[in-house]
Parts: sequence; structure tokens; C-alpha cells
Amino acid sequence: MSSRTEQQLSFGPQLRESAKALVVRGDEVLLVKEAHADGSTFWTLPGGGVESAESRSAALQRELYEELRCRITIGDTLTRYWYAHTGPSNTVSLWFVYNCVLVTSASKNLKEGILAKRWVSPDELPPNTLPQVRYLVESYISDESNSHERRLDHQ
Repeated sequence: MSSRTEQQLSFGPQLRESAKALVVRGDEVLLVKEAHADGSTFWTLPGGGVESAESRSAALQRELYEELRCRITIGDTLTRYWYAHTGPSNTVSLWFVYNCVLVTSASKNLKEGILAKRWVSPDELPPNTLPQVRYLVESYISDESNSHERRLDHQ
């Protein structure tokens, strides 16, 4: 194996675990607007990285308080997916997404890089919503609506 190949393998992406919240209100979900390293903006779910010796639920509670100054109740894990960060960090995150409920109201915290917060329905997702988030929101709200309709049909 050449030294160049060895360098490429030894300098692979940094892996990071993250916890994200899917907060639903009726047929809307809570999204936050952040910026990539290059300054371009995107919409995503609130939440962030898990620090060493921290559980995912503790990280999610901490991140939502830091980002949105709110408290949440954490429910079941809904899904998980990969996210490759843009910029020089060469980081790939494994996002664990939890069903969450707000316990207190949310307000953006610019000091934490949250440019805006917004409640949106799946058909009103901003164009720069991360693809993984778009898929999750559209799938989850559709599944929830169908589940609700099925429950009503059986009553």
C-alpha cells in the first residue's frame, strides 16, 4: 500500500453522534435555521452533538435549551440517519431523531448559531431544508395523518 493511500485512510472523516428532536404541533414541525461553514443557510431539526460521557437524551435536553431556551419531553427514537457536514471539518454525524414535545416555549438563540425558528407543514418546507429532514418530515406527518385517519375509521 502506498503512503498516499495510507494517509487518505488514516485521515478519514471524523465520526460524531448527534441527537435531534422532531417536535410536532398539529401538522407542523419545528425547524431551526443554521449556517454552513461557507455561510450558506439551511433548515434542520433542533439538536446537536453528543459530548463524551453524555447520553443522547441528556445531549438533546442540553442542545434544545442552548439553541431554543426551551425544555422538552423526549419520547421514542423515530429513526437515525447520516449527515456529512460541509466545510473543512471532514465530519460525518450519525443523527438519532427522537419524538419530542415542548414543555416551555422556544425562542432562537443567535449566540448558538440559530438564525431563526419556524413551525412548518410538510408542504411548506423551505427550499434549503436538508434532504434528510425533508424526507423525515414528509414521511412522518403523512404517516401520522394516515394513522389518525385509520384510528377515526375504527371508532
